Amino acid sequence: MPSTTTAPRSIVHLVERLDADPGATAPAALRLPRRLGTGGRIAFVVVSLAASAGTATGIVLLWTEQTPGWWFSLLFSVLLGALGLMPWLVLLGSITAARQDVAAQTAWRTARERATASSGRVVARRTQLAEEGTPTSFELDVELADGSRLTAEWQLERATQRLLQSQVPGVGAAARVWRAAGMPEAPVVVEVADPSVVG
Repeated sequence: MPSTTTAPRSIVHLVERLDADPGATAPAALRLPRRLGTGGRIAFVVVSLAASAGTATGIVLLWTEQTPGWWFSLLFSVLLGALGLMPWLVLLGSITAARQDVAAQTAWRTARERATASSGRVVARRTQLAEEGTPTSFELDVELADGSRLTAEWQLERATQRLLQSQVPGVGAAARVWRAAGMPEAPVVVEVADPSVVG
């Protein structure tokens, strides 16, 4: 029977410096994107309800008013239905992501006291860019001293946050990896230095 165990979530923390500090402590919390709060969700539901009402009205008109034919009404009913469904799917995705973030933060709080640091090196990176060319997220493949590898992701914490491409660590950059021994499903934190910080 196949295993249902999933890989631990690995989060990149971009820090100013990555000194070889023997007294370094594991981060207090995971740096995750801010999700819609209760107020934002209520506002999104109101907008989605208005969009659904408009969509329903459009579909009714397609079948009650004169059109080129039933195929026209069917085609545009499907199109309008898909457009009306999209805001609800976005809201559902946001709620699901928020629940996963809460679960990851809870798991990290439990594992943090047992987390120990090990050194690694970035062996590959992939960057997601916005239309204007600024990174919105990036993934780093990190190789540890024992030869094992893991992939960790960095995402914007706030929509207003901006990151320059020069701030994304390159291949060969040093990394400090925090993992909790005996807790393979706990989140992993990968600290890497911002290469644009001087001094």
